Amino acid sequence: MAESIRKFIESRRPRWEKLETTIQSIERGRLSASELIGLTRLYREATADLARLQTFQNQESLEDDLKTYLNHLVARAYSQIYRSSPPRMASLWRFLRSGFPATFRETLLWTLLASGLFTLGLAYGFITAISDTSFVALIVPPQLIQQVEGGTVWFDSILAVKPLASSLILTNNISVSFLAFAMGMTFGLGTLYLMVFNGLMVGTLAGLCYIHGLSIPFWSFVLPHGVIELTAIFIAGGAGFLLGGALLFPGDLPRKDALLKRARQAGRLILGCVPLLVIAGIVEAFFSPIHVDPGLKFGMAGILLALLLCYLLLPKAKGALFASRPGSAP
Repeated sequence: MAESIRKFIESRRPRWEKLETTIQSIERGRLSASELIGLTRLYREATADLARLQTFQNQESLEDDLKTYLNHLVARAYSQIYRSSPPRMASLWRFLRSGFPATFRETLLWTLLASGLFTLGLAYGFITAISDTSFVALIVPPQLIQQVEGGTVWFDSILAVKPLASSLILTNNISVSFLAFAMGMTFGLGTLYLMVFNGLMVGTLAGLCYIHGLSIPFWSFVLPHGVIELTAIFIAGGAGFLLGGALLFPGDLPRKDALLKRARQAGRLILGCVPLLVIAGIVEAFFSPIHVDPGLKFGMAGILLALLLCYLLLPKAKGALFASRPGSAP
């Protein structure tokens, strides 16, 4: 038994030494591509070797020392392989800071298409609602119509259940956004329907409130969160149209390759929408329904819209400012 253990150790020791050298390279910040590829394999092999040594019983202290050495080596390798949280968080921050806005600007025309279709639906719903009251019943639930006709608004109830409302609103908004994105695979037809129909709903509600003198309460509720929420939905719709455009107009690429290329951009867009929808859901549940002067709400909507546009359209404004200072390098 002792001879077989000795031969096993002699045969495996070069692998352990190689693993130790690789770990030292990582700790010093100098790691070649080949060492990086082999790190996980060496770690698995060392773990298996340690398990095998631990099955031997009543061996000399040399083997105890060896098991201690291997334990330490495996622990060091584990800490290097699975210390990925900080880099991932750093990558996520870089994406939200610059990657998402850059992708938004690259695909702005698709987002404008989605917002244009929504606006068409909104305009049609508003004009039709104020000219034909029977149309409202086709779009708006009866209980909402009864509340508005009675001179009250439906969103006052949100104040009583803020945390629950925030959760439900967030879930609904994310579902709508992801659906608008996924429906791009229907050659964009599903995304088109969602954009127009959601605009139609908002326009019809706006027309109903206008008829009964509730336009200010309605818009002072919608706009504070809507400037963020609707922008995120437009971006998600643009991501859906991006997929549909790849299917309809692949260009020189095979349709599959065109779809894969566009899917990367669309995926970045929909991922960037998530924090926007989180913010919108919080504002909708905790600020939009509160009873304050409507001017304050409209002012808040303007501030949020300005901040959002600066984030999406002017991510390099700070760098340009520093570069333009006197004495700075051209």
